[in-house]
Amino acid sequence: MKVFLNGIAGTGMSSLAGLFKLKGYDVFGSDVNFYPPVDKILENMKVKLFNPYNAENIPKDVDFCVIGNIVSRGNPEAEYILNNGVEYYSMAEALYKYFIKGKKSIVAAGTHGKTTIASFITYLLDAAGAGFEPGFFIGGKPRDFNANYSISGSDYFVIEGDEYETSFFDRSSKFLKYHPFYLILSALEYDHLDFFPSESIYLKAFQNLVNQVPSQGLIVMNNEYPMNSQAVEKAFTPVVAYGASGNPDYLIKNIRHREDHYTFTLAHGAQETVFTTFLAGRYNAWNLTAGIILGLHLGIPEKTIKEAVENFKGVERRLNKINHIGNTLFLEDFAHHPTAIKETLLSVKEIYPQKKLIVLFEPRSWSLRRNFFQDRLGVSFLDADEIFFREVYQKEKIPADQRLDVPKIEKELTAAGKSVTVFEDVRTAMDFLKSLDYQREQVVVILSNGSFDGLPDFVRGL
Repeated sequence: MKVFLNGIAGTGMSSLAGLFKLKGYDVFGSDVNFYPPVDKILENMKVKLFNPYNAENIPKDVDFCVIGNIVSRGNPEAEYILNNGVEYYSMAEALYKYFIKGKKSIVAAGTHGKTTIASFITYLLDAAGAGFEPGFFIGGKPRDFNANYSISGSDYFVIEGDEYETSFFDRSSKFLKYHPFYLILSALEYDHLDFFPSESIYLKAFQNLVNQVPSQGLIVMNNEYPMNSQAVEKAFTPVVAYGASGNPDYLIKNIRHREDHYTFTLAHGAQETVFTTFLAGRYNAWNLTAGIILGLHLGIPEKTIKEAVENFKGVERRLNKINHIGNTLFLEDFAHHPTAIKETLLSVKEIYPQKKLIVLFEPRSWSLRRNFFQDRLGVSFLDADEIFFREVYQKEKIPADQRLDVPKIEKELTAAGKSVTVFEDVRTAMDFLKSLDYQREQVVVILSNGSFDGLPDFVRGL
């Protein structure tokens, strides 16, 4: 079988190429930019690559094509596919048709935490052994596996449920293609303003997802977020709630930071169980609990679950250490929302209470570059001592009346007693980092959901 991937160089499409290679397909693909590490990954897969887009790139005997969501009408390959009646799918459709269909689909969805939850569930099922080894497809890179995808060796397939749009020919959310049997709803807060023009439309996507779950399936839900309860209020599927407040089915208690790890207690009825994790951040008690509940539901022994919680290494770019020089520690996190920023910095302050906290932040996502979060973003940094705040990424492309007002945030934080530097050129941040006295007790956190123009790699090389 021959498959052609139109727009192959993104994280998702390149991973899909890997799945097809594992299945024995001949894979071809095209794009205009092949950045590291995807370029080497695709080369090592021995995928036949083309640059730039051209209708002649598509093999005449191709069996079907996959059109990535980065591709728009007018793309010469997409136009050829449409004009010549070539069979084609979106990435999400191809995932379901060729890898998920016939399996019990485990979908981790939500504004925050879904990558970690999907990675932990994958690790837990793999640790459970025969009959549980899952296929998986995850947006981030799980640190316990060599790749972020694999073909299923059992009846289970774990997938991170992205609520963003599917493709130019299908404007619905990707996760609606995955048909969950088991659904995890982590933390729902309005996001992706470019695709969801209102909070009610954002919520509706999750309500539609809930309505796909069979009555014999299961929904595991974080009860700390009001939107979660709204999403499941008409569910025909059993719902199990977890959280640290209210009256959830599983109550998270006694979260404690102890030197290099956290402990937390999970209470279910009269039974209380203590878990230990080496993941940084108390919010991971919620992420891990979602997987614990599913594991118990699937009949995995508690001993196996406790060992998985303790041994799980997490996900790359989730409060990971990227360097340590003298008494200065450098961390990186994929921050894309005010709540995530606040929780990340709160956790860093808790773990390193005696260290000065320096934050370098880049507002790069569609939502953060605009002023929707104007009133919430500044206060997310109050646990930091010194803040380097980059100007809005490609701000000239955003109308002034819609753009995040960075000077306003600078004034707010300065009034709160914080040292704030606003910069545009990443070399300003690099020069600052080179000038630091590394013998001082300090922790530097780099926050961006993009490349930050290579700043994390620069820090690794200090």
